[in-house]
Amino acid sequence: MDELAHPLEIRSHHLLCILGFRGLGYSEEFVSNMGKVVERLRSNHSFPITLVVGCDAICASCPHNKEGECLERADSDAGVTVLDSKLLDRLGFEAGTQILAGEAWERVKERLAPGDLAEICGDCEWLGLGYCAEGLKRLRTGS
Repeated sequence: MDELAHPLEIRSHHLLCILGFRGLGYSEEFVSNMGKVVERLRSNHSFPITLVVGCDAICASCPHNKEGECLERADSDAGVTVLDSKLLDRLGFEAGTQILAGEAWERVKERLAPGDLAEICGDCEWLGLGYCAEGLKRLRTGS
């Protein structure tokens, strides 16, 4: 996995997606790429990341990413940008913050509970599956 840049750009809401990742996604290429990112950030808490608002290392292989914009739906790019900003505020970070993955996980653990996801994630198509809430519960309990 040395092909992942240092620091790795991660859009803030993808921290929650990483917690809930179960090998599902928009395409085979997307799932493969996200799996690499997830493995790196879950297993290496000293891996450096930069929190961004906008396309990141995960979006790089998303079929909805067109020239750096999410075009899944007409309002998708604006929606995920708001989501990123909302989560950055909640975590107390600014866009462009460079931290270690472990620091990001600690902040998520301290400032979010599974019940917060409905407010933060709104109408995300993945929210209803409950994977992110389960991942957040695991992070908070250390299991």
